[in-house]
Amino acid sequence: MVECLLAKQNVVGSSPIIRSKKYIIMELDPVVLYQKCQPTNFSKSLANLRLAQRMVQTMIREQGVGLAANQVGVDIRLFVMYVDGELFHCFDPEIIDHSIDQIMSREGCLSFPSEQCEIPRYRTIRARYANANGHFQERDLSGLAARCFQHELDHLNGITMHERQGARSA
Repeated sequence: MVECLLAKQNVVGSSPIIRSKKYIIMELDPVVLYQKCQPTNFSKSLANLRLAQRMVQTMIREQGVGLAANQVGVDIRLFVMYVDGELFHCFDPEIIDHSIDQIMSREGCLSFPSEQCEIPRYRTIRARYANANGHFQERDLSGLAARCFQHELDHLNGITMHERQGARSA
C-alpha cells in the first residue's frame, strides 16, 4: 500500500494509489461510488487546492472532461472539470435552479471506462460552488458544461450513470 500524500483529506477505504505523486483512478470497493461525500473543510485551503490540481492531472491523463474526488478514493465534495477551454474546481457544488426541459445523450465515465449510458440531463442549470478557499460563486451552465456538472455532482451524491440510465430527472 502506498502512503497517501494528502493524509489530512478524508480518504475512503484504503489510501488512494499514487504514481509519481499523481493519482491514478483506482479499482475501488464499489461501495465507495455509492456513498455521499462529506462537505469540504475550508480551513485546509492549500490541501484542497493541491488535491484539485492532482485530480486535474489525472483527468487529463485519462482523457476525461470531469473527475470527482470519490473516484480517486477521497471523501470530499469536490469535482474538477475541463469544458469548452475552461477549468473548474468545484467544492461543495450544488444545482440551485434548472430548466424544465432535458436532453438525452450518451455519457461515459472514467470509473466505467468501457461503458456508455443514455442519460437525461437538464438542458441548462444554475450552479453554485466554492473555490479551494470556500468562496462561493454562481454560474449559468449549458451544453457540455451543464451535463458534466450534473454527472460529477451525481458522483458526489453516490449516484452513478447506471442509476441515471433511463431516469426521468437528472
